[in-house]
Amino acid sequence: MPDAATELERASADIALTRDAREILDRAAEIASARGSLNVAPADVLNAMVQIPRSLADREILALGFDPKAIGAQVPPDGATPSLPLRQLLVNANREAQVLGHFQVDSIHLLLVMLYSDSPTTSGPLMKAGLTLYDLRRHLQTASQSAPPAAAPAPRDQVRRDKALRRRPWPPLRGVLGISPFFLATVGVTAVSGAMLWTNIVPRSVPVLTLVFVVGGWITSLCIHEFAHALIAYLGGDRSVVGAGYLSLNPLRYQNLLMSLILPIVFLVLGGIALPGGAVYINHSALRTRAWSSAVSIAGPIGTLLCGLLIAGVFSFAGPAGWITNANGYFFAALAVLGFFMALAVVLNLLPVPGLDGFGIIRPWLPDSIQYTAMRYSTIAIYGVFILLWFVAPVRSAFFQLVFQLASLANIDPALIIIGQLNMRVF
Repeated sequence: MPDAATELERASADIALTRDAREILDRAAEIASARGSLNVAPADVLNAMVQIPRSLADREILALGFDPKAIGAQVPPDGATPSLPLRQLLVNANREAQVLGHFQVDSIHLLLVMLYSDSPTTSGPLMKAGLTLYDLRRHLQTASQSAPPAAAPAPRDQVRRDKALRRRPWPPLRGVLGISPFFLATVGVTAVSGAMLWTNIVPRSVPVLTLVFVVGGWITSLCIHEFAHALIAYLGGDRSVVGAGYLSLNPLRYQNLLMSLILPIVFLVLGGIALPGGAVYINHSALRTRAWSSAVSIAGPIGTLLCGLLIAGVFSFAGPAGWITNANGYFFAALAVLGFFMALAVVLNLLPVPGLDGFGIIRPWLPDSIQYTAMRYSTIAIYGVFILLWFVAPVRSAFFQLVFQLASLANIDPALIIIGQLNMRVF
């Protein structure tokens, strides 16, 4: 059965509240429930406000020379006139916060709307005590230089609290993140194939198991790569990634399944080149700043890098511990190839070529004309990169030599990489 707490959750679902405001509203819901009401009235909020000391509203009342307890004593304890619905009260408080340049609703914004004429049960006692909406707004906006009483906050504390309210809060992640069955299935298949390689339970199936393990691991890293893009975009202001399903680790939600998943797997099997793979659409115009736009682009390679570092950690521990033996050699050969592809993908994605993440990092800082031209020919640019890597021997040799060196720095034996690549040849 709905109660006052349920009403509060519904009314505040899309409004960012500070800890103080949340504490006051929770107390107000308790007061409403105690008097047998399903609705939180403005009088409940004001009663809760004067019961909880040290909030910004409490301190502002003291700074203006009034006694919060004396004001609270004049408020009807039963919320006799439920004039203003809680939802409207919070909407009004959010508007007051925006006027002051604040991104969260705090106790002071709740106090401001207590002075609205459409809430007579709260505005009456406050105005009777001498507190007016005009005086409170002026005090907040001009930071009155009159000496505050000892119980009031110091000006430095007022400035600190104001700066905190002006910081844009992180968007909520509750109910936004998810794990798709496809991702879980991919991780499961990768784990099972890895276990079978470790035990060498089916020696004749080593090529197939190696291929399944490497491809499964690479798809897993691809999901993490694109998830990182989408997560930073969401934190940076692009809420469309939620509806698109990009925060569910599901590659089937990418824009072009052929270009995002199928062709990269084919190239991986045939040529040993890990294409960039999946693509999530990011609304860069919705991001807060150019720095956030750059952060979105670099987040993907960082996600892939973390996957590679995890593999590097395994080799850094397994080598000195003597875990790599002839019995489990097929597993470590397959893991070495997967680590090699992680390194390859990071280097490839960081190339400053239109269409790749490396260019995405610098793109927001370029003139609009250059950005437009570069993105217009991004597909051709990517094809050009792979033509160079596929057909131009000096470029291919230098590129793969760099990747092998990075793998060696990660304690991955190049010999194991070569063995793993040979084991992947099913056809």
